[in-house]
Amino acid sequence: MSRLHDDGARLTNVHDITDSDTSGRKTMTHAFPRPVDPRRPEIHVTRWDLGNIESLLSIHAAQWNWRSVEYLVRELMRATIIEESEERTLPADLVTMGSRVEYREQGRDSSEVVTLAYPGERELYDDAISVLTPVGAALIGLRAGQSICFAGPDGRPVTIEVMRVIYQPEAIQRTRHGLAAKANPARRPAAS
Repeated sequence: MSRLHDDGARLTNVHDITDSDTSGRKTMTHAFPRPVDPRRPEIHVTRWDLGNIESLLSIHAAQWNWRSVEYLVRELMRATIIEESEERTLPADLVTMGSRVEYREQGRDSSEVVTLAYPGERELYDDAISVLTPVGAALIGLRAGQSICFAGPDGRPVTIEVMRVIYQPEAIQRTRHGLAAKANPARRPAAS
């Protein structure tokens, strides 16, 4: 897959947005440092979500709207990646894949509730929105209270604000692990 960056440089494939550190782990590269822009707040993406999205794009990118894919790749490039070892401290109000989110578009009175999903998961959720749509790509990595501006279908700027994260899979998983540890103290992981 080849995608054009803002400065005209080409991505030869989606894996070009990551690099390996000295231990061989994949790390996000920030090839295009940009000044802080209030329309593009800091975002955080889990390593798991990044890997799944990279795989999805490397296999199927040509099937979807190139503007949405290009926007998603740009967002992933500027994201701070949360490693699996850090997921226990993942804020519960962070939008991750599978999160159910309430957001509002600027200039509208009502909000929408959606579940951020992969394209093949649309039938699993009544309110699914694909991460490969402009709104889906804008939502990933935001926290409650953050706003982001992106190009709408007609090219005009659209600003959305995350009102709240109703459900986040990682938060539920942490809760289940915490309850299991409390129910069976002998099985708690050793403190390091």
